[in-house]
Amino acid sequence: MSGRRRVFQIGERIKELIAQYLVHTADPRFSLVTITSVMVSPDLRIAKVYWVVSFVSGVDRQQRIAEVSEAFDAAQGLFRKMLAKQLGVRFVPDVRFYYDDTLDTVEQVERLMEKIKPSERE
Repeated sequence: MSGRRRVFQIGERIKELIAQYLVHTADPRFSLVTITSVMVSPDLRIAKVYWVVSFVSGVDRQQRIAEVSEAFDAAQGLFRKMLAKQLGVRFVPDVRFYYDDTLDTVEQVERLMEKIKPSERE
């Protein structure tokens, strides 16, 4: 087993490498995508990569999320190959991509709080 510090360092390096790839890729589906965090399992076998996408007006939110998710699924082998070359570890983690809905949850809570505020004033 690796120490927590090593796990964290590998997670941060994976985040950096994937983010660099997204900046330089020609695939338009990855435009405006940000990697928010990477959680690596203690045995360094699985890396969960969380991402968000900025939305442009006129584009359906759910459709854009599905499009980016499909792009990550299609490029999963490519990311693993890239990490194998640049990560410098014995075993390359199995990379899994997840949409980070934290910002959506915060937005929903804020909307609910705004609904509560007017009734408190009365």
